[in-house]
Amino acid sequence: MIHYRNDRMRSLISSLLESRDRLASLARMSLEEFMEDPHRAGSARYHWIVTAEAVVDIAHHLIAQNRWRTPETYSEAVQILEGHQIVSKELTQRLQGWIRLRNRPVHRYWETDDRAVFEALPEALRDIKDFIRAIGASTGLSPSHPQQGP
Repeated sequence: MIHYRNDRMRSLISSLLESRDRLASLARMSLEEFMEDPHRAGSARYHWIVTAEAVVDIAHHLIAQNRWRTPETYSEAVQILEGHQIVSKELTQRLQGWIRLRNRPVHRYWETDDRAVFEALPEALRDIKDFIRAIGASTGLSPSHPQQGP
């Protein structure tokens, strides 16, 4: 059985879902619409960071609550979930890729390629959906009703 604090998980999942929805609205635009307004690119970078942080925070929460080994990096946190069969190897690799992309606006804001962020949105949205499903399957929390669970 996976241990977690229901209130904390509910908050993290809600944050993840909110930012996912914002990214989804941006992903429905054409590249031209997206690139013509710098506020859209800024919003995408921000919500990309929030979703990545929420994924990592969920991983850290599960790791702490279950007393699993402490990760040294954000990417390793997701890898630990894989080791405990929470997420698949394929999903781990995909999540690690967009967690690395999150590092660009966080650490080198001026070098962020907004076109690359926009083009990565559809896959990132799929990965978020898969992550939420995996967490739900392991915890019993429903993505549409994160208040359920122990």
